Amino acid sequence: MKDLLSFYYYMIVDKITMLNHNYYFKYLDQEFAFYRVDKSLEELELLFNLNIYMINNNYKINKIIINKDRNIRTLYKNHYYVLVLLEISEKTLITVKDILDFSRRISNLNILNRCNWYFLWSYKIDNIEYTIEHIMHKYKILYNTIYYYIGLTENALTYLNLFKPFNDLVSISHNRALENTKKVDFYNPLNLVIDYRIRDLAEYFKSCFFENKLSTLEIINYLKRIKMTYNDSLYFYIRMLFPSYYFDYFDLIINERLEEKEILNITLKSEEYEYLLFEIYHLFKNKFNILGIDWINDKYVN
Repeated sequence: MKDLLSFYYYMIVDKITMLNHNYYFKYLDQEFAFYRVDKSLEELELLFNLNIYMINNNYKINKIIINKDRNIRTLYKNHYYVLVLLEISEKTLITVKDILDFSRRISNLNILNRCNWYFLWSYKIDNIEYTIEHIMHKYKILYNTIYYYIGLTENALTYLNLFKPFNDLVSISHNRALENTKKVDFYNPLNLVIDYRIRDLAEYFKSCFFENKLSTLEIINYLKRIKMTYNDSLYFYIRMLFPSYYFDYFDLIINERLEEKEILNITLKSEEYEYLLFEIYHLFKNKFNILGIDWINDKYVN
């Protein structure tokens, strides 16, 4: 690794630390990370262009460094890596304030766009329904719970059909902003996507709920203090309906990166989460008179 950094980046490094397939080191009193990536070259080029855009517009973000051949990625031991200057290297966890401060609108909707939720979520369901029929005998817990979460997704898709996309809501977001996300990872330019600006907030609250970091009451109290438009509230509620938390576990389990029993951390809190959805709907209904999901509202209304 030291030879590679010297050859491709003209950096002479004394000490390198490896953590989770990534390499970390200091050079000229600056901190760097050499991240292992599985992304395509096309996606990396889009991320690099987004990174340049953010830096030129004074966004708070870490910086991708290209190698001497002007390539974004560098091959090392059969894996590709990207060098990133860690201008923000804090290991503390992100907060709601970090998420709200990060959200910035962007006019270029063609790069890294994840706004077509209807297509993405429909495609996700189709893939899962195909997969589950082939693994039903191996993963009993998944097979016995998956259709509940497919149903929640179908509720979200039905809701999406009622509204046209709002381009004014699009901003720079993250693949996942979770309760255990460190600031150094939050400002990693390789973790970015373009999506509705409430994506990060919704994913963060979902993660905090299922990791028992925030209660329903605490999440509702946060939402009361956050300024949202009518459109924000619609897409926040839809994003909370979509069970990304379950599907993330599902993917890890079938790829043998997580034990199946871990999905119980999600499924055992299904009714509590339904009540959270009801409380969010009730809050937004009082402000904006939005529609809700009938079966959830009927279950928890007094």
